[in-house]
Amino acid sequence: MADPYGPGQPAPQPPLSGVAVASLVLSLLVCLAPLGLILGIVALVRIPGNGRRGKGLAVAGTAVGGAVVALATLLLVVGGARFDAWTEEGGGLLGSRDTKAGTLFHLKAGDCFAPAGRLFSPEGAEHDRMTDTSVEIVPCDRPHPAQVYGTFRLKGDHAISDPAAIYAQAFEGCVPLLHDFAPDTWTLPDVGFSSYYPESVSGTGGDRTVRCWLGAEAGLPEGSLRQDPGAWDADQRAYLKALRPSSEAWFSASVKVDTDLAAATAWAERMAEGGAESAKLLRAIDGLPARTRGPVTALANRLDALSGVQRSASRAATRAEFEKRWDIDGEDASGEEWEARLALGLPVEDEEGDGEEQQP
Repeated sequence: MADPYGPGQPAPQPPLSGVAVASLVLSLLVCLAPLGLILGIVALVRIPGNGRRGKGLAVAGTAVGGAVVALATLLLVVGGARFDAWTEEGGGLLGSRDTKAGTLFHLKAGDCFAPAGRLFSPEGAEHDRMTDTSVEIVPCDRPHPAQVYGTFRLKGDHAISDPAAIYAQAFEGCVPLLHDFAPDTWTLPDVGFSSYYPESVSGTGGDRTVRCWLGAEAGLPEGSLRQDPGAWDADQRAYLKALRPSSEAWFSASVKVDTDLAAATAWAERMAEGGAESAKLLRAIDGLPARTRGPVTALANRLDALSGVQRSASRAATRAEFEKRWDIDGEDASGEEWEARLALGLPVEDEEGDGEEQQP
């Protein structure tokens, strides 16, 4: 048969598949790789039927497009999981999108925060004072180690260079602020009490602010510890107000009470005075329901009895004598207070003693 193209003339090649070429080109463009993968598959299906060239290009476009799509999918899955963990676990430069970097000097009453360093001084430290001022201010409804319950300025405009004197003023000033913030200290969780104060102050200015907070190394319950007096009825408010002198005296115990006789006797005197004042105020509450009068009176009587023992201990000349005089039968008024709270409808710990509170 004669060669239709003439002697010595090569046969023309079939036309190249434009779909195959587009497949490879688009697959190399990351954002268009899915389209390149689809066109590669289309080209592989059509080429055997239309006789066009480009099967190798279609195979390459399909392979490259498939690889790019698979890699992009993997990155999205892994990256999304890591982003979820980052946001849920408090990632980011500030630990959470809701936190704010700051220092102790930015804190005000009610603020919840996480310190950059230790929350409390090491055990045995002479004064409990945070030294690293960097903090993250966090919403109180999120996990947080500490909450500021009050601030105040050191008294006077004169210079104070004695850290012990500043510590004593800071410690004494924080106690009443605690009872303004949380009048019913019975219901507070297991927390530590601390503060930040300047080590020395000049007479011409500078920061004289003391910041007092509640904290726990394991973290506080989610939510503010601030208490709303509007949640109590008139009898409950009168009861808590009456117990405030005794409670403030109790919380005024410094770390030296267990080792220093002067600190122990001074605290015993405050306890005696606070207990006697609370007993007087309890008896003066008007209009208590009949069911509450007995338990409230029993608590007042117990506080008076303890006050006598505490006043005797405050006059001890030696540590051994103090311990002997402080040996109170029953130790405290917790039993009578439990009964009074129960009668008044205030939360009490259950009788099993497991620390769980119950509403009467």
